Amino acid sequence: MKYDVCIIGGGAAGLAAAASFNKELKICILEKNSRPGRKLAATGGGRCNLTNEACPGKDETLGFFRRLGIETCCDEEGRYYPYSNRASDVVSALLDELGDNVSIRCGEIVREIIPTRKNPEEEPGFRIEASDSSQEAKIISARRVILAAGGKSGPMFGTTGDGYSMARSLGHRVTRVYPILAGIRCTGADFQAIKGIRAKGCVTLLKDGEAIAGEAGEIQFTEDGISGICVFNLTCFMGAEEGENPAEAMKRYTLSIDLAPDFSQGELDSRKSSFGIVTREMADMISPEELKDWRLGVTGVKGWRDAQATAGGISLEEIDMDTMESRLVPGLYFAGEIIDVQGPCGGFNLQNAWETGIKAAKAAETSLIKR
Repeated sequence: MKYDVCIIGGGAAGLAAAASFNKELKICILEKNSRPGRKLAATGGGRCNLTNEACPGKDETLGFFRRLGIETCCDEEGRYYPYSNRASDVVSALLDELGDNVSIRCGEIVREIIPTRKNPEEEPGFRIEASDSSQEAKIISARRVILAAGGKSGPMFGTTGDGYSMARSLGHRVTRVYPILAGIRCTGADFQAIKGIRAKGCVTLLKDGEAIAGEAGEIQFTEDGISGICVFNLTCFMGAEEGENPAEAMKRYTLSIDLAPDFSQGELDSRKSSFGIVTREMADMISPEELKDWRLGVTGVKGWRDAQATAGGISLEEIDMDTMESRLVPGLYFAGEIIDVQGPCGGFNLQNAWETGIKAAKAAETSLIKR
């Protein structure tokens, strides 16, 4: 089983890469799930937020999908979605673009990637060892490898961080990974009494008492803290430093919530109760004086099952970001969430997947043609 390119991971980045290759090259996709694009089909609440007006490479992404037959529409927040509003249509369009030269091998788990080049003068090459559900060993030979195995967010879709151990075995450094774009677990309120309530407001994240980020939007109260897009985006600024205990690191963060953004403090000072601005349940625990600066402690970010993205990953210092090729292992390319690139909600992380997947494919194709 010999291929020109083996793509490890049939998610957004892997499918974008496969759809970008010359149809004369022999490509295989190794996907551990029973079908490719499983996580992609669930993104954006099933709508698939493809990219964002603020992404520098959004025009290329929109052009790429237009060539696949996917028209898009942009909402008032600058988020682009397929015109059909169905993420599954995006998966179908990517799969439809793949020719007979692409073999999709589902249910195969990669165990090891072994470079076969003996000296610098030789062409790069790899032996990929995998196994299926019956544990039957599979050996695949490839001239180039694109590692697009995803991060750790959404493990129910198969993204359990397998690619990190593969990268480490090839000598790459993986920066600390942690969940982001998820709800924040808090202290300082009876959250059971207010879970399910939604409120308009502004949330400011403080570290060691200093404001480091803020977002406005709808705040959702959960059984153990707060959620909502404005909250998710703040988690991009939360994390432990190298050598710092994660639980101790969270104690350095505090949230300040303005639940009356359309009112001045002077307008609130004369009020006897917060009720009428916030719900009765919330007014029972928040005084008018606290409405513009309600403080909550932080105990952590919700885990991998709730997270929409992964922070951390393969160090960018070890990747040529113009080609996505490894600086350590010739012929090895990276794409998608596995690398140490992350952004807020709104299509930024999918933009990274499309952009790096396409870039890796074009660079790998060019290197093969030169040979």
